[in-house]
Amino acid sequence: MTGGSRLRVLLAVLIAAVAVAGVVVATRAPIATGPEPYRGPTRDLRALPFAWDSIWNLPLAGSAEYSPFNTRAQDVYLDIENITVDPATPVRDLESDNGTRRVHVDPRLSADGSYNNCSTFLAETPDDETVLAGQPLKLDPGGTPRWNYTYPSVSLRGDGRLGCHGGSNLSGIGGTIRVGEMTGPEPLRHALKINLNCQQSCSTARDGFRWPAFKADAAWRDQYRGSDPNVNMGTLLAIAPDTDLSWITEKDTRKIAEALRDYGAYVVDETGGEGTNAINAQAGAEAELPNIDSPQMLRLVTSLAVVTNNGPDTPGGGPLGSPRRVACALPFADGTGGAPEGC
Repeated sequence: MTGGSRLRVLLAVLIAAVAVAGVVVATRAPIATGPEPYRGPTRDLRALPFAWDSIWNLPLAGSAEYSPFNTRAQDVYLDIENITVDPATPVRDLESDNGTRRVHVDPRLSADGSYNNCSTFLAETPDDETVLAGQPLKLDPGGTPRWNYTYPSVSLRGDGRLGCHGGSNLSGIGGTIRVGEMTGPEPLRHALKINLNCQQSCSTARDGFRWPAFKADAAWRDQYRGSDPNVNMGTLLAIAPDTDLSWITEKDTRKIAEALRDYGAYVVDETGGEGTNAINAQAGAEAELPNIDSPQMLRLVTSLAVVTNNGPDTPGGGPLGSPRRVACALPFADGTGGAPEGC
């Protein structure tokens, strides 16, 4: 074979190889790629837990209906709730009526076993997203927690209703003013919880409770002496949107007022005295609310109105999808749990 012939053969072989390679490249399946990770604004699962349409996260509807109500309180105080949801805190054996459970406990926490001391701990689970609640808590700092009554465990991604408040069985973490919220720059982005002087305020109508509460106090027939049938365990109280708040000069009172106007507060328990109301806050947040017992805070609490059309089909005073006073809840860091567009 001549040199020219060999060259033509080599070129033919090279062209054929390139053609085959092209076919292989053209027919190769594309590399599979997963969905793009969520990169938008988020909320913290442990600081602002539960579903976007949880009662604790849903703002008041524009269609909410308000009825004047005076709690007749003469004093306002903090009902302190013990909460640990940080998976980095030590794990302890919790001794309770439901056996021994492993939970995370902040070693700085303490509790003397007083009733109505609602406590919520992160259970030791593979995903670290389940909380266990109970009361009354007995705990020395760094010690072994003990309580008498345990409530079913709850997912931090669920509806967040059930919990350890003895008067209503409502949550001990949903609606709680958490450490750092009052001093941070952001507004409170959740409903609050209030305890009423039920001997003056709570009604025996509906067996003493309404949705979202699960029950009333055991002695509701004898203790509840309020005249307004709309005021029970579970009642949603709020500041009507046209209420003048210009008189509030205290920073913490102003922040509470705006939350009461935009989200409201659910009645979760009764107080220990006829002339008192209480706002629920996490242990450690006391210093962030220096004016909890001020005349301005008292005036605010006694300016609350009843949201009369709050119910399972009209949460916050309107059906899901209806306009709300402020934006609904953001997604969690993984992109789940956020409100649909337009909420």
